[in-house]
Amino acid sequence: MKTTLKLFTLLVMLVAFVGCSDDDSDPLTAFNVTAVTPSSGTVGTEITITGSDFPSDATAINLTFGGVAATISSATSTQIVTEVPAGATSGEVSIVANGFTKAAPSSFTVLSNLVAETMSNLAAPQTGGQGEPVGGPFAKFSFETGAITDSETDWDIAFRGTSIAINGGAVTGTTDEPARNGSGGAAIENGIFSEVTSAVGLSFAEDADGAFAIPGGSDNGWYNYNPSTFTISPIPGKVLVIRTHDGKYAKVEILSYYRDAPAQPDPFVDESRVYTFKYVYNPNEGETSLAE
Repeated sequence: MKTTLKLFTLLVMLVAFVGCSDDDSDPLTAFNVTAVTPSSGTVGTEITITGSDFPSDATAINLTFGGVAATISSATSTQIVTEVPAGATSGEVSIVANGFTKAAPSSFTVLSNLVAETMSNLAAPQTGGQGEPVGGPFAKFSFETGAITDSETDWDIAFRGTSIAINGGAVTGTTDEPARNGSGGAAIENGIFSEVTSAVGLSFAEDADGAFAIPGGSDNGWYNYNPSTFTISPIPGKVLVIRTHDGKYAKVEILSYYRDAPAQPDPFVDESRVYTFKYVYNPNEGETSLAE
């Protein structure tokens, strides 16, 4: 009887011990996601996700941007560092860990890369001049396509001779100029092209009756005329910041007014009214960055 009682007591103690061991084991932890910083970026942009109770082992976390898996570079219980993966689309940032799946509190916007190009030999001829009435169509340019366009609406800037029109505001009263039907504008900044990095805080002018947003005339806008050499030269350090017809942003530096951009143009040999300019265009709606 005593032996049986002892065995029963040992069995009860063993069950109690096993039960206590199960109760003391750590269950899977439900993590929390509080923020994704920044909330937008191009492919390759470093992203930090903050929260709590993340696994510290990066291999235990599955992270996706719009359904596309991302590589995690580091992880702690409160922070995950990753990059926007190639092929990602705007949408939900999803995290799977500890047997739970959670989305970030706000969606992520995948941005297109800025476009940095040089437009060479854009011909902008005119009729008349030398005391005769000036005329002829303007050569219209689209930053979105990076080319001259015949569209009556989808153009941003237009060239004829030394005149540059903006697709915003009103017609100036110039012969043969295009109709303005966009929301374009222009600001002229003094400085190094690469150091003009944002359109924030700039004052944009529109074309208006009797005046272009980018002024004409020597030393008034983008160029100087040298009467001793009969040449037109872009003013160094003049950066044209353009608000496009659909409200996006670009910056422009005019490099030459002569075909093939000769270092020392000869007005008797080199064809004039042919622009070469470099530009940076931000194709993302609502984005103002112009950093190369």
